[in-house]
Amino acid sequence: MKKKGIKLTACVSVLAMALSGCGSNVSSRAIDEGSNGAVDANASTYNITAEVNTVYSAQKLGELASFGDGYKFEFDGSENDIKFSSLGKSSVGIKAIKDGQDSKTLVLNVNVVDTTSPVFSGIKDITIKAGESVDLKSGVTVSDNYDQNVEFTVTYDKDDTNTGAPGKHVITYVAKDSSGNVASRKATLTIEGDSSQSDQTTTTTTTAQTEAPKTESSSVSTTAAAPDPNAKSDNVKFYQDRIVIAGDSIAYGFCAYGYVPYEHNIAKGSTAMRNYDDTSLFMFDPTGSDLSMMDAIKAVKPSLLYISMGMNDVNLIDSETYVSRYKEFIQKAKEQVPDAIIVAASITPISSTCGFTDINNIKSCNEGLKNLIGSLNDPNVLFFDAYSVIVGSDGSYSAPNTTGPDGIHLVGSCYQQILEKLAVVLDQSGIKDKITEIESKR
Repeated sequence: MKKKGIKLTACVSVLAMALSGCGSNVSSRAIDEGSNGAVDANASTYNITAEVNTVYSAQKLGELASFGDGYKFEFDGSENDIKFSSLGKSSVGIKAIKDGQDSKTLVLNVNVVDTTSPVFSGIKDITIKAGESVDLKSGVTVSDNYDQNVEFTVTYDKDDTNTGAPGKHVITYVAKDSSGNVASRKATLTIEGDSSQSDQTTTTTTTAQTEAPKTESSSVSTTAAAPDPNAKSDNVKFYQDRIVIAGDSIAYGFCAYGYVPYEHNIAKGSTAMRNYDDTSLFMFDPTGSDLSMMDAIKAVKPSLLYISMGMNDVNLIDSETYVSRYKEFIQKAKEQVPDAIIVAASITPISSTCGFTDINNIKSCNEGLKNLIGSLNDPNVLFFDAYSVIVGSDGSYSAPNTTGPDGIHLVGSCYQQILEKLAVVLDQSGIKDKITEIESKR
């Protein structure tokens, strides 16, 4: 993808549920866990996860419970929406109605979480003359869906040894809320003038360092087979500059950890093959405007599109349905950017202590995806075995120190490994030359 002067927008993240809406605060229909609120003894109970300070209709809550198809859901005695304003456990009762017949009462045990990253405002590229001073935090603010005050840091690229020298300097703004959600935005500081004045240039910033991606060339991978641990590529930076990421919270890690800029990010928490096209749940803003996933792909127009999505599917749909939806996704993406190289990445493994899903569910979906890509016989659509990049010596679960406390999401260094191994796969298929040709014709 050719570099464009696209407006940077705030990173909105990450880990599990990322829904949007508008409406009232949580009402008396919400029953705090452990209270003595009256509940129908014959009611069915379901556990769901909801995002804090996000408004839900009864219909959306019922759909999250996966009670069944064809049902309409209502709150008792009111049609108002509900918003959970506190983290932790809560309960709410709804009615499930089908074909206007007798209703069934459902009690939803709600785990209210915060998985939305802070939002930056006021970040822009800065140009000064050598010898001038500048406050890199001036005019920059951070807002959050839950925390009232979120601090942020500004750092230079770790390889920038003379931050006062004339030329271009990449600066990174990082904010982290109390739930651990991270927002990362980059900007450019341009210093104009004579190098003899560089010692006089003053910038004010913070000194806290964040994990930054390495851009040197490195290692490893093959398409449908497990990656070769000894293979290397000289083209990691070439692909990294062009790759656009579409998918879920695991995919969003490429942006959150700084490996791709936000204008190359079309990923958000809770996105899944079963629901990525539900615009009431998911909108993406890589160009500065809210777009559906497919519209965002069309707007960004990548030459290299990397798809990483499925962790939110493995417990809710079978592998056949997952593969069918994946095939539709690829077909729709090719309609948006017919000349693009598309990489379908397998779902990464969970840790052996994680009870999120049966590891065999992930393996089944991955095997189905691998077979699908092979059956398409399209030289511009590749399968990438991301699972084998992360898997440990047992061949089933993620290697030690590759996932966070939840045993699902990847630590920052994994994204460098993925990029390195992906580069080998792309080299083996002659993708660098293809991308160069694509970009020359645009």
